[in-house]
Amino acid sequence: MLIDMTIAPQIQRKEPRPVKGKVRAGLIVLALLGLGAGGYYYTTSSQKAAETVEAQKNLFEVKTGRAKITVLATGVIKPDREVKLSPKQTGLLKALLVKQGDRVKEGQLIAVMDDSNLLGEVAAARGAYLASLDNVNKLKSGNRPQEVAQARYQELKAKNAARQARENIQRLEAQVESLKIQLNRNETYAKRQTMLAKEGAVSDQAGIDADMAADVTRSQLRAAVQEKEQAEAALAQSLAELSAITEQHNLMRSGFRKEDIAAAEHNSMQTRGQLMRMESLLNDTRIKAPFAGVITQKYADAGAIVTPTTSAATTSATSSSIVALAGKLEMVAQVSESNLPKIQIGQPVEITATAFPDRIFHGRVTQIAPAAIVTSNVTTFEVHAEPIDDSKGDLLAGMNVSAKFIVGELENAMTVPTVCVISRKGQSGVFLPDKKGEPEFKAVKTGPAVGRDIVILEGLKPGDKIFQGLSREQLAKEGYGGRMPGATGGPGASAMRMGGGNRMGRGMGP
Repeated sequence: MLIDMTIAPQIQRKEPRPVKGKVRAGLIVLALLGLGAGGYYYTTSSQKAAETVEAQKNLFEVKTGRAKITVLATGVIKPDREVKLSPKQTGLLKALLVKQGDRVKEGQLIAVMDDSNLLGEVAAARGAYLASLDNVNKLKSGNRPQEVAQARYQELKAKNAARQARENIQRLEAQVESLKIQLNRNETYAKRQTMLAKEGAVSDQAGIDADMAADVTRSQLRAAVQEKEQAEAALAQSLAELSAITEQHNLMRSGFRKEDIAAAEHNSMQTRGQLMRMESLLNDTRIKAPFAGVITQKYADAGAIVTPTTSAATTSATSSSIVALAGKLEMVAQVSESNLPKIQIGQPVEITATAFPDRIFHGRVTQIAPAAIVTSNVTTFEVHAEPIDDSKGDLLAGMNVSAKFIVGELENAMTVPTVCVISRKGQSGVFLPDKKGEPEFKAVKTGPAVGRDIVILEGLKPGDKIFQGLSREQLAKEGYGGRMPGATGGPGASAMRMGGGNRMGRGMGP
């Protein structure tokens, strides 16, 4: 009995051992299962959290603010003017005063041609012109005071001679009258003496003396009459001379005839024209800049023979001219016909060059082409703009640029990225997350484009969040099957951009 009682307890102690092993194994299994479930939960939670973060990154919050309405276009930097400078006549290049890259001012001397064969002709033409001017001035000024005074003296002298001639005639007239009276008395006395001599009252000699005295008086009278006639002839001559000298004096005082002065002036014009022609030929040997700009090419050196050229293009590296000159640079953009009415002279424009993608140059519209350019059935207009903040000259001719014309501004405008807007059955819209976070199509009314954004007029409100793209699964739910560009597999994958034309839809512009 003692033995049984001893063994019984031992048996009772040995039988439960297998049960304890199973429990331990079960606990281990449960622990492993818990660890697995915890790991799975942790992994799932992390994945969902990552998907949530990724989904949040894929959402865009609608905001309002000031929006600049712009028109985009491509263009190129060009000089507003470009010419090749050459002489008017073929000749020897004597000196070149500039080099490639120099900036020159309008009217600055660029080069000098050989002028040795023109200097003498210019001097001769200038002398002839100056001589003709002197002749005109002489005729306009009239005679010198000394010449006028001399003519007046000759006039006074002639007047004095005429006066003396008149006085001499008066004296001779008195003498003739006196001799006539004396002759009459002598003849009467001779007759009386002759009668008395016949009667014997006086001697014959007395009669003879009386006749002789009458003959002498008669001779004196004839001489006086002759002298009077000579005096009268002298008076007539003196009066004629006086008249001529008076006319000469008047001519001296009045100057030269108007016709003579006009003829001298015409001759002066002729000589001046000859001088101008020669000076023009001489001036043509001085090659000057027609406008301010930059020397872009050099084609000749001093000592070379250069010829006139009619080509204005500066792209060629060889030419028979001297240098190529380009004016100030401007931006020439190709603007579509539909956007042209929005462009105005003086509008600001933002210019981005391919060579400087991170820099914005500012400009101002200066010209709008009046005629269109049709290329591959596409109609565009050239719009010229002047850069206003390129003080260092970073923009160079030939650079490709993109232009953003600022055509207006909107206050409190609601904008979204253009890639967020799609077109479904002719209706513009965006995708908004529903209560479960799945995309839901929302129709909107769009306005003008603002750079890479577009104005929303109706359908959204500030604070709304819209999808910037959809995953492959979301695309499939929306009915876009197949391999879509930009879509990736897997939950929470990077969303596809929706405004890219050949993707989900075409970005809606104004």
